[in-house]
Amino acid sequence: MGDAEQMWITVVPALEADEDDGAELVVVGIDPASDDPGQQVVNALLDRGHELREGVFYLLPFDLGVRYERGGDRLGVLVLTSPEVLDEMVPNRGAELATATAPLRDAPLVDGGVLLLRREIATDFDPAASEGDQPVVLLVQDGPAAESDLFRAFTAGEAALAVIGPCSGGEEDSDDR
Repeated sequence: MGDAEQMWITVVPALEADEDDGAELVVVGIDPASDDPGQQVVNALLDRGHELREGVFYLLPFDLGVRYERGGDRLGVLVLTSPEVLDEMVPNRGAELATATAPLRDAPLVDGGVLLLRREIATDFDPAASEGDQPVVLLVQDGPAAESDLFRAFTAGEAALAVIGPCSGGEEDSDDR
């Protein structure tokens, strides 16, 4: 897979000394400087995290969440938010973002959520865990991440990692807007 897709299946280094770092996870690159409205919204929604312990912020599953889909040999990741969260957040970020995100909001909902990003990769990797699908790790840094140097910016304090789980709490009818 090329760097342009900004999705990898890789081992994420342990963040604390007592953590294991042997499991492969899905990593999706987010560029907050991108002109892509979906990436801009994802970056803004990361600010909605709730700090429950120092330096660790938790996202609510209806603020930002993921769904996996499989199509043949391709694994897709869909990053979603609830329509209510998008409708509340976007007007506070200015008219330019509201205009840019209008097509996202007007599109049919996916499992009750607004589709912000869709990334996919050819792989036989199965993100299923005993309690459901694995969370997705977002690597947030200005500019695209190169697979060969994926976590260098994070280690240098120039990027952030966010873990998001399955999306929930959206509308029941996926065709409603």
